[in-house]
Amino acid sequence: GGVGKTTIAKAMYEKINGMFDGNCFLGDVRSKCLEKGCAGLKCLQEQLLCKILLTTKVEVDNVDEGISLIERRLRAKKVLIVIDDIDSEIQLNALAGERNWFGRGSTIIVTTRNANLLNGPGKDYEKYEVRRLDFDKSLQLFSWHTFKHPNPLEPFVEISDKIVSFAGGLPLAA
Repeated sequence: GGVGKTTIAKAMYEKINGMFDGNCFLGDVRSKCLEKGCAGLKCLQEQLLCKILLTTKVEVDNVDEGISLIERRLRAKKVLIVIDDIDSEIQLNALAGERNWFGRGSTIIVTTRNANLLNGPGKDYEKYEVRRLDFDKSLQLFSWHTFKHPNPLEPFVEISDKIVSFAGGLPLAA
């Protein structure tokens, strides 16, 4: 966590969402499902359908019905969907189970701390692993956010170095 998966996914979403018939960013899926279990997953399915179909109300009685609705209603649409921070195969299957649920040219972006969810038989996902920054890049990013400058201000060089070292490649976590 904290390496920038969500930030990158949001940036991609903002950059390309106009190229699709419909789009939806489902943020913080793990937390929403922890809070509400299946009800959270059902709410996410409703949110996905409402956003892409440009409607204010879609009722889903249960997760299986939500799967069926997503598959039926979005099959002919070229969509962009970001599913941020999943932690179970159930979540992935309930929101974007198979490519044929969506129209030709659709793009589904998934962020997860567990890349194993994207491995296995029948899963042909392209993967991109976000890596931690090296010390110099961490210091530069920390400095931009802290001082609005690419390098720490002179009185803060030593403490900035310590903070960035402590953060271990995650400078904004500090």
